[in-house]
Amino acid sequence: MTPSDPHAAAHALDQVQLQIQEAFDLHKAGQLRQALAAYDRAIAAQPNFFEAHFGRGNVLEQMGDAASAVAAFDRAIAINPAPEVYGNRGNALQKIDQFDAAVASYDKALALQPALAHVLFSRGIALKHLGRFEECLADHAKALAIQPDYIEAKKNIFSLHLAALQDAPLIDRLGAELLGDVTRNKIDTLIAKKIIPDFCVAHDLEQTAYLIAQGIESEGLREANLRLAEIHARCAPRVDPGGTVQPVEISDVEAAAIARWLRQPLRYRPQVPEHCLNPDNDWAGIEDRYFADISQIVQIDDMLSPQALAELRRFCLVSTVWNSAYINQYLGAFAIDGFVSPLHVKIAQELRSRMPRIFGPHRLEHLWAFKYSQRMPRGINVHADFARVNLNFWITPDDANLDPAKGGMIVYDAQAPRSWSFDEYNNREQAIYEFLKQNNAGARRVPYKCNRAVLFNSNLFHETDALHFKPGYENRRINVTYLFGRGLKST
Repeated sequence: MTPSDPHAAAHALDQVQLQIQEAFDLHKAGQLRQALAAYDRAIAAQPNFFEAHFGRGNVLEQMGDAASAVAAFDRAIAINPAPEVYGNRGNALQKIDQFDAAVASYDKALALQPALAHVLFSRGIALKHLGRFEECLADHAKALAIQPDYIEAKKNIFSLHLAALQDAPLIDRLGAELLGDVTRNKIDTLIAKKIIPDFCVAHDLEQTAYLIAQGIESEGLREANLRLAEIHARCAPRVDPGGTVQPVEISDVEAAAIARWLRQPLRYRPQVPEHCLNPDNDWAGIEDRYFADISQIVQIDDMLSPQALAELRRFCLVSTVWNSAYINQYLGAFAIDGFVSPLHVKIAQELRSRMPRIFGPHRLEHLWAFKYSQRMPRGINVHADFARVNLNFWITPDDANLDPAKGGMIVYDAQAPRSWSFDEYNNREQAIYEFLKQNNAGARRVPYKCNRAVLFNSNLFHETDALHFKPGYENRRINVTYLFGRGLKST
């Protein structure tokens, strides 16, 4: 073959294109190393083939080698400065914490093609890491305008407003929309799998019965209650109340009935009182105690005003926001999934105004609640949180707790090492206990009491104390948590 042979050159080009297609298919199938090798073969045969360098960069990024991915994207850009390459290059730069460079790469993509919703979204994330929150909001709003069903953009707009505690009506509206989205996903899973964990059946049966007893009507509620009762009757009786979760198979008719009820999520609209925090508490004195405590752990009794406590409890009992299920048989509700209202926002705003030295410097990073099953003797495992300040409080009446000396929280006077990853300080229970033992950590038990809060440095290891609560829906232990600021690694 000579360089001037057009047939041979065309054949060689066809062979490279076949190698690139093979690499693409391997990548799609998740065979990353094989895909990378195929792209390398294509580049060896034809060094200036754009698609090979672009595909190689995508594979490298997915393999976790973001720095090499950037180099591959640079080679692709030298051949063809296409907007999609600049966009993916920006994503790789974010993964190695080069956020300014990522923004510059996204800018080049948008200069070539302004209406790229996913690039606008990614640029907003980079700006968020740089603390440029207003610009981040603007980018996410543009992405949502281009693609109205862009749920991740909507979530970030919600999270940014919640973090700044600005525009409670917008937070409330977006919270309702996000609850609708997570509920649709829950229904899709229910219809497809036709399986419900047994402890979720028990909770939903109790909640539907409570709503009916309260005179709250919604489409499909009564039929769902009847079907849940049938399903619950099929659940195996428990000899060991701390047994493992049992998945319960349900019929098409039962799944359809539950889905019909869930399709219109209930979200109680609480009245917002003049004072959410108890105005009789000495909040400046509580701040002093927090900073005077060497471990930064403070107990606050009667935290909420009676009106705020009653309204927040009503929200937790009525609202169908309990969409996250955990192995220890408790349910979670998160702000970004609908556990939010103007009342939730005002509580956070008052925390910042009443205790500005503790909360004032920090943004609200997370808000959630957990509701527990009475058949499990334990709740959340030992862990730390990535935030700077943790405020955890309980809202179930005291007479539900059968052991007044326990049922609350244990906080250890040892912080998670800054070098630990999120998985290490959040999920490795045995390693955490070994760390606490090696460091002779002390434990402070805070017994359960309704409207009692524990305010502490979020880096401290903590866990739910032993639980012994009465049966019945209104006796389920509920804790609410506000996390302010950032401390440990969040990934």
